[in-house]
Amino acid sequence: MRKSMVLALLLAAALPACAQQPTIVLGQSAVPLTGPWKFSPGDSPWAGTAAHGHFLWAETGFDDSGWASMDMTPARGSVDVEFDSQGFVPGWTARGYPSLVRFAWYRLRIHVDSQNHPLWLAMPSDVDDGYQVFADGRFVGQMGWFGHDRVNVRYAEPAELQLPAPAPDGDLVLAIRFYMSPTTPWRWPEVGGLHNPPVIGLGDAVRLLHEKAMRESVGFVFGDFLTGLVFLLAIPLCLWAWKDNRSDPAWFWLLLTVTAQCCASAAQAVALLDPHASMAFGEFWQYVACEPLLQLFWVLFWWHWFGLQDRRWIRTAAWLLAAASVTVAVGLRLPIFGFPDTPATVLQICSKAGIWLSTAEGLLLLALVIEGFRRDRTAAFAASLPILLLEFNNFYVPLLVLFRIPLQFWFGGLSVSVGDLASMFMLVIVGWLALRRFLKNRDREATERESIASDLEQARQLQQSVLVAEAVRSRICSVDVVYRPAQTVGGDFFLTVMRPDNTLVIVIGDVSGKGLGAAMLVAVLVGSARTAARQTSDPAFILSELNLQLLGRSGGHFATCLVGALRRDGSLHLANAGHLPPYRNGEELPLPPALPLGISAEAEYFETTLQLAPGDSLTFVSDGVVEARAASGELFGFDRTRAISTQSADDIARAASTYGQQDDITVLTLQFAPAEVVHA
Repeated sequence: MRKSMVLALLLAAALPACAQQPTIVLGQSAVPLTGPWKFSPGDSPWAGTAAHGHFLWAETGFDDSGWASMDMTPARGSVDVEFDSQGFVPGWTARGYPSLVRFAWYRLRIHVDSQNHPLWLAMPSDVDDGYQVFADGRFVGQMGWFGHDRVNVRYAEPAELQLPAPAPDGDLVLAIRFYMSPTTPWRWPEVGGLHNPPVIGLGDAVRLLHEKAMRESVGFVFGDFLTGLVFLLAIPLCLWAWKDNRSDPAWFWLLLTVTAQCCASAAQAVALLDPHASMAFGEFWQYVACEPLLQLFWVLFWWHWFGLQDRRWIRTAAWLLAAASVTVAVGLRLPIFGFPDTPATVLQICSKAGIWLSTAEGLLLLALVIEGFRRDRTAAFAASLPILLLEFNNFYVPLLVLFRIPLQFWFGGLSVSVGDLASMFMLVIVGWLALRRFLKNRDREATERESIASDLEQARQLQQSVLVAEAVRSRICSVDVVYRPAQTVGGDFFLTVMRPDNTLVIVIGDVSGKGLGAAMLVAVLVGSARTAARQTSDPAFILSELNLQLLGRSGGHFATCLVGALRRDGSLHLANAGHLPPYRNGEELPLPPALPLGISAEAEYFETTLQLAPGDSLTFVSDGVVEARAASGELFGFDRTRAISTQSADDIARAASTYGQQDDITVLTLQFAPAEVVHA
């Protein structure tokens, strides 16, 4: 450990002092190779065949005296604004070769006093875009994959390469063959080749430098890991919110947004750290697949969140801009995707189109904020800051050129970019707004529930006042009614009316559906039935009147109904409209079928007459008795209903309710000529 610290201190002392020294004494452990280097655009010819030869410009004896000089000494206070790192050296496009793409060479002849120690070379991570390193004409390592007719590059990372021993006189010739994609100059300023000097030294010192550089590389992608993790944790919450609020599409677009951001961050981290991932992989997922979708999803989320569905042009513009962004992103990266001969004119057009599209996307987000202020000022104000940060991130290249604004912020060796901060800040704002909306909705729903409960209570009181069996004062029959609604108010109805001629009119029925709508129809039907029963004891006529009252005002409901008229001589007249037939002494009475009320104005109802004997009992039930369902799913059914039909109304209702009440239960029992009358 002490040796490593000494080597590191020697390196720090040697950095400014050895910039122009032609002789390197490795007692200093490591020395930056600031040059000046010899530089030449283009690619080297082969010495021999392409299959078995070697590059002429890598040879020790090659005369590079006619090449240009390229000093790699960083200017005092120079900073790489892309990575926020010290000691940035502008690339060849800013040093006299603005149009140079693809291949270029660096050469440097040094004299090394190594005292027979193995030499190592630390290559910097800030390069454009790939390279091959040669020492005295021998290949020692590369960044990227170099074929005979194609080069696949990846995002650069620091490398440590072992060098061959210098010649006996101590001379060593380093040659670096660089490849820069034709896409790169259109994406960043001051690109091309080296941006930091390589460092030569002993193994321990170079290893220290390499480990430090690798820690910085890992720290550089910390923001991507953090953003990906935050958005990954948000995915289940967004999924739950979407499933719980299917009627609000904003949650669906938020789910897509956090998923896309999670994928983008993961792809970027993999592309930067995985040595097998090509730049084409990272560029495709980051700039072709994810970024256009993120812009689209954010716009559609805020469009729904602010309720701007009447501003359809915003949605249309978002889709068009997303499609155009994908097209431009692909066009600008054609050389990276395997088309190195893409004309410069195409790349220039795509680069300028990308700037215009970024401007249009920024204006669209600004329009969303302005429109949002008109709908929800608090939400729009809260969303404006992260939206402005996203716009700043979209315009970072022009801002870099004009103001040298860094995009990376380092915190104890960990880096977070403006884009990462904007994305996470946006998610925090959305979370706060979602909580705010949830609390508002909860208060509103509580108020609505209180209002509904009040309405239901009033409806219940109204229904109780309506569904009261009229007192039957007769020596020839007794009536017992039990009504058990499944909810606060029900759809069953019943009525008993004793006419002046001692004819008992019985009405029992069931309105389809539940709730207030069914309860209101119950009130209408009971009132109409009472009026009709006082006018006539004809069951078929009463059903026809009820059918006419229900037609056109049922709101999609219909009602089954059974009307009976018991005269003092024991004759019973029945007319049915789709209701369950009654039971006589435990046996079901056969009645002709008919349509329920409220379905057709042409419905006809037929009367059935039978004679009751003294002591006969009749039981009328609603379908809530038959359709009672046990926990196993088995119905109470007709057989059980028939078996207990001779019991009291209260016993029948209790049996069905205990079995498993699912619907309103109404039981009306009638006994003709009670025993005390028969034996009087």
